Amino acid sequence: AVLILSICVHLRPKQSIFHRELLMLLLPILILTVHISIEYDAIDRDLAMRIVEIAEQALPEISDFIGYDYQRDIHIVLISDEEEFHRLTEKGFPDWGVGFADAKRSLILICSPRAVKIDLDIKSIVKHELAHIVLGGAAGGGWIPRWFNEGVAMYCSQEWRFGREKTLAIANLTNSLLPLTYIEDRFPRDRNRAELAYTQSFSAISYIIENFGREGLRDIFRNLKRDGFDKAFFSSIGISHTQFKEDWKDWAKKNYSFGYFLFSNSLLWGLVVVLFLIVGSLSLISRRNKLKRWREERNW
Repeated sequence: AVLILSICVHLRPKQSIFHRELLMLLLPILILTVHISIEYDAIDRDLAMRIVEIAEQALPEISDFIGYDYQRDIHIVLISDEEEFHRLTEKGFPDWGVGFADAKRSLILICSPRAVKIDLDIKSIVKHELAHIVLGGAAGGGWIPRWFNEGVAMYCSQEWRFGREKTLAIANLTNSLLPLTYIEDRFPRDRNRAELAYTQSFSAISYIIENFGREGLRDIFRNLKRDGFDKAFFSSIGISHTQFKEDWKDWAKKNYSFGYFLFSNSLLWGLVVVLFLIVGSLSLISRRNKLKRWREERNW
């Protein structure tokens, strides 16, 4: 089916239910608008509609956050076969990945939840991949460190969930934090180490916002195409890319030390629960002992 939405969104499965003449009448009305097309198998029609709705809402928000008015057509392919999905993604793409963005071709590939047989947070996936597309446009195809690219995508898709801080704290205590230099060009294929890389990337973007403000981050975005990443980074926030990586590492080691476990809410609540169970168990034992003595006294 082909469905025209407010931003000229096309849903294109293998068969069309619209007459070509009707489509040609509708197209001129929307010819000047930004448009997103999605290709899908008929069985995934409802999911495709949802993806379009998410993308329609998210694209202006992400463009505003990055400060770049994305004007190219965006094509999304919802793939219902896992093997086909991995065949179409780049060499080296992890076998557990379910979303892929090619900023140069303005293309997003999403593996259908039916194919991987697990529940997926489709909203986060769509927003994450859209952020890659818009950021790639802002950079004009220039090089961006992988940690920066993924951190921005995670920030736009609001993927900071409960437990990620614990991931950083454990990595710090076990001396397994990844140097940002190590994840500039690629992420580890191992899923656990990749999860740490994503978490660190989000943390690094949050660190920029916390210390230099959103405007500082937007200045980096704004200067990417003209200056390239390293020069844009320095001119926007006043420190070099190299110095930032050291500063973030020092900050992470300080903030996610053993003290994190002592003062984190999750640990405190855990201790409260354990204490409650201990007190409850002691109280139960005490009542049982009293009942036992009372029965013994009656037998006398």
